Amino acid sequence: MVSNQKKYKKELIIVLLILLFITQAFTDIYVSGLPIMAHDFSVSPAQMNQTITYYVYSQAFLFLIIGPISDIFGRKRVIVITLFCSLISTFIIAESSNLNIILIFRIFQAFGSAGVYIVSRLIIKEVYDKEEVLSVTGLFLLGLVLSPALAPVVGAFIIKHLDWRWTFRLLGILLSIFWLLSIKIIKESNNQINTYRSQFNLKTIINNYIHVLCNWLFIRYVLVVGGTFASFYAFISMSSYMYINEYHISEIYYSYLFTIIAIGYLVGNKIMVFYSKRNVGPYQLVLIGIVLGVIVIVLTILSIFLRHEIILFILLITFTGWITRLATAFINPPIQVGVLTIFNDKGSFAVGLLSSLQYVFAAFGSWFVGFLKYEPSMNIIISTIVFTLLTIASFVLLKIKDISA
Repeated sequence: MVSNQKKYKKELIIVLLILLFITQAFTDIYVSGLPIMAHDFSVSPAQMNQTITYYVYSQAFLFLIIGPISDIFGRKRVIVITLFCSLISTFIIAESSNLNIILIFRIFQAFGSAGVYIVSRLIIKEVYDKEEVLSVTGLFLLGLVLSPALAPVVGAFIIKHLDWRWTFRLLGILLSIFWLLSIKIIKESNNQINTYRSQFNLKTIINNYIHVLCNWLFIRYVLVVGGTFASFYAFISMSSYMYINEYHISEIYYSYLFTIIAIGYLVGNKIMVFYSKRNVGPYQLVLIGIVLGVIVIVLTILSIFLRHEIILFILLITFTGWITRLATAFINPPIQVGVLTIFNDKGSFAVGLLSSLQYVFAAFGSWFVGFLKYEPSMNIIISTIVFTLLTIASFVLLKIKDISA
């Protein structure tokens, strides 16, 4: 019985991790093709970036309702249904010849991402032992780095040898396979469905969100991680225009640089887990990320003076992006676990609201970097400094007990 449970835990985290990777790749896999797509649809970069902002804002809204829905209808059912919505939408996007149609179905494509991102966190809390949750959460969040590490490279090769439509077609095929596996492997972990149903009240749900939102500690959590999300999504939205259009780097080499940056999270996660297993507290882990953030600001300011020294600038801005992802690995998992710990019985509301606001920041970062009227490199520099400062300033308002709760 014990061995079966261990086997299930291993299979479960693998399936959830791959599903997170696939749904995150809905944005990452075609980033190198954004300039080509903008040309194909005869639209500006800002208009083309709406394919990112529509998706992210949809995620932000869905994060608010997916948790409570899974309380009532079950974790497995919600994941299966939302993934099916993504699956169908992905194939429609692949065959669309109108940007407006793509934007509409990017909204529906976000259902699967929201389902996996939120409900998986609740499943992890319900299936794994308390001492396993932090390391498993860190492992699960590797999907957030595996996607930007691998998807752009795969996407660049697909776009070069086929076209951007095949990035979505292949994701649809891959998702179909793991959608079927999720039906087979994932077990229902919500043992309080009947209780949640009997207690369901829309007014209560709204009050629960208000209760969480009015918590000053929660607001500080949001600002800390929101700055990291905004900074990264600003980079995602503008980096292809910087590397490819401004500095004339090929799509393939751009994908390699993007992968190098993304690996920063993988490295950071490994170090974070290493320290957490040796009883380094959550506050100290986040503090490491903040110190790295200070380094990011210093290097980013330095890069301003090297923008016309192409090789040096590319090396520095890429290294700065790598350090940013390294810092994120120390900041996000402890904050995520802290929210679940503090709110406990309102965990689905808290993690949903936290994730929603994170992606509001992400969408804002994507919009902000496109709104700036400078060259892509300067837009990225400004966005990185602004949002990293937000994270650092918000952390200063936290105390050790706030993250160690």
